[in-house]
Amino acid sequence: MMITFTLDLPKLSESQQIQLEEALLKVPRVDALALDDGSGRFSITTAEDNRVLRDTVAALYGWASGHPGMVMQMKVVCPEKEVTLGKHSPNDVIYFLSTC
Repeated sequence: MMITFTLDLPKLSESQQIQLEEALLKVPRVDALALDDGSGRFSITTAEDNRVLRDTVAALYGWASGHPGMVMQMKVVCPEKEVTLGKHSPNDVIYFLSTC
């Protein structure tokens, strides 16, 4: 089974956007697509498997840690609920995604 969620970020430079897409696409069974709405939003589809979710969250934290302040600005959004990466542990984010 697959789940889809959205990343809500500040507007990214083209380089940052490409780096984030590359980081996520290195995770097997994950597809990332920047939304062309002028924001920093990404649509992510991933397998609903704890190992894949763990690898996805690790890729998000890894990418965000290379951009000062990004961990506190990155929000993971599922229908009608969201979490900010920097305010939760990776395990909390994995659990959140498993309930999308």
